[in-house]
Amino acid sequence: MTATVTVREDDVLGFLLEGKLTEEDYTEVLIPTLQEAIDQHRDLRVLMQVKDFGGWTVGGAWEDLKNWPMLRHLDKMAFVSDDSWDEVLTWMFKAFAGLSGMDTRFFREERLEEAWRWVREDP
Repeated sequence: MTATVTVREDDVLGFLLEGKLTEEDYTEVLIPTLQEAIDQHRDLRVLMQVKDFGGWTVGGAWEDLKNWPMLRHLDKMAFVSDDSWDEVLTWMFKAFAGLSGMDTRFFREERLEEAWRWVREDP
Protein backbone atom coordinates (compact mmCIF):
# COMPACT_ATOMS: atom_id res chain seq x y z
CA MET A 1 0.00 0.00 0.00
CA THR A 2 0.97 3.55 -0.30
CA ALA A 3 0.23 5.67 2.75
CA THR A 4 0.84 9.38 2.21
CA VAL A 5 0.19 12.46 4.30
CA THR A 6 -2.09 14.80 2.34
CA VAL A 7 -2.82 17.47 4.97
CA ARG A 8 -0.95 18.61 8.08
CA GLU A 9 -2.65 21.67 9.61
CA ASP A 10 -2.18 22.13 13.35
CA ASP A 11 -4.36 19.42 14.94
CA VAL A 12 -5.85 18.20 11.61
CA LEU A 13 -4.18 15.43 9.60
CA GLY A 14 -5.14 13.85 6.30
CA PHE A 15 -3.91 10.55 4.89
CA LEU A 16 -4.42 8.81 1.57
CA LEU A 17 -4.26 5.01 1.80
CA GLU A 18 -4.10 3.04 -1.45
CA GLY A 19 -3.94 -0.77 -1.81
CA LYS A 20 -2.97 -3.10 1.05
CA LEU A 21 -1.82 -1.60 4.37
CA THR A 22 1.66 -2.86 5.34
CA GLU A 23 3.84 -2.71 8.42
CA GLU A 24 6.02 -0.12 6.64
CA ASP A 25 2.99 2.11 6.05
CA TYR A 26 2.52 2.19 9.82
CA THR A 27 6.16 2.45 10.91
CA GLU A 28 7.31 4.91 8.25
CA VAL A 29 4.25 7.13 7.67
CA LEU A 30 1.19 6.75 9.91
CA ILE A 31 2.70 6.25 13.38
CA PRO A 32 5.49 8.86 13.13
CA THR A 33 3.10 11.47 11.70
CA LEU A 34 0.44 10.80 14.34
CA GLN A 35 2.99 10.75 17.18
CA GLU A 36 4.55 14.04 16.10
CA ALA A 37 1.12 15.69 15.93
CA ILE A 38 0.10 14.21 19.32
CA ASP A 39 3.30 15.55 20.88
CA GLN A 40 2.41 19.03 19.59
CA HIS A 41 -1.38 19.11 20.04
CA ARG A 42 -2.43 16.22 22.32
CA ASP A 43 -5.81 15.69 20.59
CA LEU A 44 -6.23 15.34 16.83
CA ARG A 45 -8.78 15.26 14.05
CA VAL A 46 -7.97 12.93 11.17
CA LEU A 47 -9.30 12.21 7.69
CA MET A 48 -8.39 8.86 6.12
CA GLN A 49 -9.12 8.59 2.42
CA VAL A 50 -9.06 4.97 1.20
CA LYS A 51 -8.71 3.97 -2.46
CA ASP A 52 -8.53 0.46 -3.90
CA PHE A 53 -8.43 -0.99 -0.38
CA GLY A 54 -6.82 -4.42 -0.30
CA GLY A 55 -6.82 -5.17 3.44
CA TRP A 56 -3.83 -5.50 5.72
CA THR A 57 -0.68 -7.58 5.64
CA VAL A 58 0.00 -9.57 8.84
CA GLY A 59 2.58 -6.97 9.88
CA GLY A 60 0.13 -4.16 9.15
CA ALA A 61 -2.57 -5.79 11.27
CA TRP A 62 -0.09 -6.26 14.13
CA GLU A 63 0.96 -2.58 13.99
CA ASP A 64 -2.72 -1.62 14.04
CA LEU A 65 -3.33 -3.55 17.27
CA LYS A 66 -0.01 -2.62 18.86
CA ASN A 67 -0.68 1.11 18.47
CA TRP A 68 -4.28 1.05 19.74
CA PRO A 69 -3.47 3.37 22.74
CA MET A 70 -2.54 6.16 20.31
CA LEU A 71 -6.20 6.33 19.21
CA ARG A 72 -7.33 7.84 22.51
CA HIS A 73 -5.82 11.09 21.21
CA LEU A 74 -8.17 11.23 18.22
CA ASP A 75 -11.24 13.40 18.77
CA LYS A 76 -12.64 12.87 15.28
CA MET A 77 -11.94 10.62 12.36
CA ALA A 78 -13.51 10.81 8.92
CA PHE A 79 -13.19 7.81 6.59
CA VAL A 80 -13.61 8.58 2.91
CA SER A 81 -13.77 5.55 0.65
CA ASP A 82 -14.39 4.30 -2.84
CA ASP A 83 -16.23 1.10 -3.72
CA SER A 84 -13.39 -1.09 -2.40
CA TRP A 85 -14.56 -0.37 1.18
CA ASP A 86 -17.43 -2.64 2.16
CA GLU A 87 -20.14 -2.80 4.83
CA VAL A 88 -18.15 -5.20 7.03
CA LEU A 89 -15.25 -2.78 7.26
CA THR A 90 -17.62 0.07 8.07
CA TRP A 91 -19.18 -1.97 10.87
CA MET A 92 -15.73 -2.99 12.18
CA PHE A 93 -14.48 0.60 12.33
CA LYS A 94 -17.69 1.84 13.97
CA ALA A 95 -17.19 -0.76 16.71
CA PHE A 96 -13.51 0.22 16.96
CA ALA A 97 -14.43 3.91 17.26
CA GLY A 98 -17.05 3.12 19.90
CA LEU A 99 -14.42 1.43 22.05
CA SER A 100 -11.98 4.30 21.65
CA GLY A 101 -14.56 7.05 22.25
CA MET A 102 -13.76 9.02 19.09
CA ASP A 103 -16.40 10.59 16.88
CA THR A 104 -16.26 8.76 13.54
CA ARG A 105 -18.11 9.32 10.29
CA PHE A 106 -18.00 7.60 6.92
CA PHE A 107 -18.23 9.36 3.57
CA ARG A 108 -18.17 8.15 -0.02
CA GLU A 109 -15.40 9.68 -2.14
CA GLU A 110 -17.80 12.03 -3.94
CA ARG A 111 -18.40 13.70 -0.53
CA LEU A 112 -14.73 14.40 0.19
CA GLU A 113 -15.23 18.16 0.63
CA GLU A 114 -18.06 17.56 3.12
CA ALA A 115 -15.79 15.17 5.04
CA TRP A 116 -13.08 17.84 5.25
CA ARG A 117 -15.59 20.42 6.51
CA TRP A 118 -16.80 18.01 9.20
CA VAL A 119 -13.33 16.96 10.39
CA ARG A 120 -12.15 20.59 10.59
CA GLU A 121 -15.11 21.62 12.80
CA ASP A 122 -14.25 21.88 16.46
CA PRO A 123 -15.27 18.75 18.36
